[in-house]
Amino acid sequence: MTRRVQLLAFSLLVSLATASGASDHGEHAAHAEHAADWSLLAFHAFGLVVLIGVLVYFVREPLQTMLRDRSDGLRRQLDDARVALETANRANAAIRARLDRIADENESLVREAAELAEQERARALERARAAAERVREEAKRSADSELDRARTELRREAAQLAISLAGEMVRTNLTPDDERRMVGEFVERVGRPT
Repeated sequence: MTRRVQLLAFSLLVSLATASGASDHGEHAAHAEHAADWSLLAFHAFGLVVLIGVLVYFVREPLQTMLRDRSDGLRRQLDDARVALETANRANAAIRARLDRIADENESLVREAAELAEQERARALERARAAAERVREEAKRSADSELDRARTELRREAAQLAISLAGEMVRTNLTPDDERRMVGEFVERVGRPT
């Protein structure tokens, strides 16, 4: 660090010498009716080169360090961006795969729902058919029962009518001899062992 301080002091002295020489020479030049003086230009050029050299010497390391740090920072940012991009791409691929699976699952669920609906429709039709068959059989049994009851009633009425007609016919056509003969046959049948 002391060497840098020494070089900085030297460069300041050179700059001051250049400035004082320039001011002395500047007064001389003003009197020389604006004549071009090449030595003044060379002296200023030398001072500028020394100043630039000193600046380069002192600023080179911090500038290199700053540029290296900046370069490393940019590399890290690029690496981080690359990693983030890869992560985002993997996440995107995973999401797309999941969306595809969801679409497939959705189609599967729709198919299953349609199959279940079809099965339920078939079961409902079968239940309706069975209920209709039960109603038809019940109606048939009820109709058969009514028909049997009506037949029995008709037979009973026909039998009563036949008995009453037969009674009328017997009363009108039966003679006392027929009456004795029938009573005898009845007694004979009742008295016979079976």
